[in-house]
Amino acid sequence: MAEMKGDLCDVSRVKGLICSMLRFSTTLANTKRLFLALIILVAYSSYIQAITNSNDIKDIGVDEKLGDSIPLDLTFNDEDGRPVKLADFFREDKPVILTLVYYGCPRLCTFILNGVLDAVNELSSLSLGKDFKIVSVSFNPSESPQLAKEKAGNYFRGLQNSHFPKGNWHFLTGNQENITELTQSVGFKYKKDGEEFAHPSTIVVLTPNGKISRYLYGVQYEPRDLKLALLEASDGEIGSSKILNQVLLFCYHFDPVGKKYALQALNVVKAGGVVTLLSLIGLLTFFWKREKKESQ
Repeated sequence: MAEMKGDLCDVSRVKGLICSMLRFSTTLANTKRLFLALIILVAYSSYIQAITNSNDIKDIGVDEKLGDSIPLDLTFNDEDGRPVKLADFFREDKPVILTLVYYGCPRLCTFILNGVLDAVNELSSLSLGKDFKIVSVSFNPSESPQLAKEKAGNYFRGLQNSHFPKGNWHFLTGNQENITELTQSVGFKYKKDGEEFAHPSTIVVLTPNGKISRYLYGVQYEPRDLKLALLEASDGEIGSSKILNQVLLFCYHFDPVGKKYALQALNVVKAGGVVTLLSLIGLLTFFWKREKKESQ
């Protein structure tokens, strides 16, 4: 893919990533990652050959709009061709993962959706449907609900049994006007290139009321990053333990440079200090009570 503004990886960074994978891919565990990296390099190379106008490059990327709201009154069509409003997916007080793709994409969009599928299947303590939803929207206005339904079927079959796809991962299509308004609301910039589209690779995590909470970039998403992004979007209100959620959000912060969640050493030290203090108080209380009991 071409160079992307600000937060997206440019071509040199992609090559650097692949070189790093090559250096660390001597073990069998890294073979799959290396193979995917080589595929991505081919996709990026094809993109570079297709986009030759520097003005086109400037029109592709992501302008982050953290804290802004998406227009929930926009209408799209679901997999069965029924009109739905974006607001319909924000009625259950759950965060939503928004993926902007097009279903006929021969390369990058498939990698993005596969990355989401893999990360969702590997999530611990969070489940699709119970804790969050996914909404995939095609930015190609010529695509039909039938194509969306075929794409949906592929990913429903890939979900593990712990997830319930029906009504929780939606594949939408729409007209150009609504597509433009949605993509502009999240700062997603793409350009038609012949029969295909040049576009960034990112997913957007939205709060239960439709505000932009976090962008995750690339085509592979670490389950930990996705989990933390969902917890952050919901203020820790989803999952099995709200207390543990708050501890995780206290210890991990999003690194705007590395575009990943990183452990905050100072906060870990603070948390460790609190635990140590509470343990000491508990221990002293135990000995005090035992001594008092013996003296009686």
